[in-house]
Amino acid sequence: ERVLREFAEHYHTNPKLVPFLVNNIQEQVHKYDWVCFDAAWSTALMELRTPGGPKFKLSAQLKAWYVRGILYCKPDLNGRLEVRTRAASNSVFGMAVAEEKLPGDYAQRLEWADGSPLTEPHPALRGTPVPPRKPVQSVPVSTLVVRDEGQSGLFGEVA
Repeated sequence: ERVLREFAEHYHTNPKLVPFLVNNIQEQVHKYDWVCFDAAWSTALMELRTPGGPKFKLSAQLKAWYVRGILYCKPDLNGRLEVRTRAASNSVFGMAVAEEKLPGDYAQRLEWADGSPLTEPHPALRGTPVPPRKPVQSVPVSTLVVRDEGQSGLFGEVA
């Protein structure tokens, strides 16, 4: 529970981080078909750091939460990002790391704990009508707009 609060606090304190990471990851996957999350994170540290601004710190536990959150929202990136097998976030998200890599994948895929792919609805939602996900388009980071305090949403708004 403490790590979940820490993750939520870190996410809300750094509203540009997730959109930047997603765009950076998608650009790298488009070029190389895979991406190292650590490299995407390091790029975010350099690009989003402002003189005198907050410094990003990320524990190994929080990194696992960001990867799983991104893969939950963008399952097309699954198999393209390396994920840690043992993470407390697995049980919270209801996910598990697949036993083996699929042919052509850079890394093992995340799947729902029951073994079904992330492209299917969460097992708890099966049988419940769920509207289809709207595709999120990649946009240049320079067009990202920070939401006003009190608004929520994983990817923020774009101009």
